[in-house]
Amino acid sequence: MRTFGRVRTTGILAGAVALLLGGPSQVHAAEGQVIQFMRGGTGYWAPDPWNGDPGDAIRACDNTTDGKGVEVTLDIHRDGSIDRVATTRGYNAGYCSPWKTGNLKEGTLVRVKFMVVKGGTVYESHSYDGVA
Repeated sequence: MRTFGRVRTTGILAGAVALLLGGPSQVHAAEGQVIQFMRGGTGYWAPDPWNGDPGDAIRACDNTTDGKGVEVTLDIHRDGSIDRVATTRGYNAGYCSPWKTGNLKEGTLVRVKFMVVKGGTVYESHSYDGVA
């Protein structure tokens, strides 16, 4: 477990460094969890339970007082239909949405979209194609 803690911490530090250098960073933790660092927040996709977090779940966290929010969407089967949304819209900085979860069959294709948003405007967007 100590090794994984170091891997995760290293990944988080790498993401923070990338943000300081002006770019987004996507980090894959050892258990498969995807963490997307963006200007102003962080998005999470957890295909499997890890360290008390549920599996097949998304979450959004807003870290910056900039008037923008963070939104994470999940498209199950990659069919263009948004099946889950985790958002910080309407909350102050420092807020993390609850995990939006529900069991998916192993091997199900998913598309996770990480966004920085305000109103109808998307300021930053990254997509990740993965499997549940």
